[in-house]
Amino acid sequence: MTPDNPPPADREEWASLYAAFAILRKESERALSVWQVTVSQATVLGLLAEAAQPLSVGALAELMLLESPSVTSLVDRMCESGLVERLKDPHDRRKALIKLTNKGRKVHDDVRASAAAVSDELFGVLSDKKREALKLLLQEFTRRNIRRLR
Repeated sequence: MTPDNPPPADREEWASLYAAFAILRKESERALSVWQVTVSQATVLGLLAEAAQPLSVGALAELMLLESPSVTSLVDRMCESGLVERLKDPHDRRKALIKLTNKGRKVHDDVRASAAAVSDELFGVLSDKKREALKLLLQEFTRRNIRRLR
């Protein structure tokens, strides 16, 4: 697929979404590289920062729409780099809860500002009306299809 050779009409939405996602991911990765944090790690930092309490790996996986083993590996790397720590779950000794460290909170705060700048730059090519329409379309698409992942 190139601008001169677009995909067949039956795959146009998929190709457009894929290309948009690739652009967002690459630009986000570039911005996050300053902190040596991946997009997935930044997502975990954001989810933990917004949570009122530490979260289990299962809860993080569900929120990220990923499988638990993938998130376990991600959390392992984040523990090694000092961004998060594992705590024993007081209600279930078999489970661990994941909590931001002070370093993780600082990185999150720095990353959030950078992510907002990338978002503003990339979505800034759209008018406010088109941005709002895109947001509403993607929310509806997600709401109507999310059950397929469960």
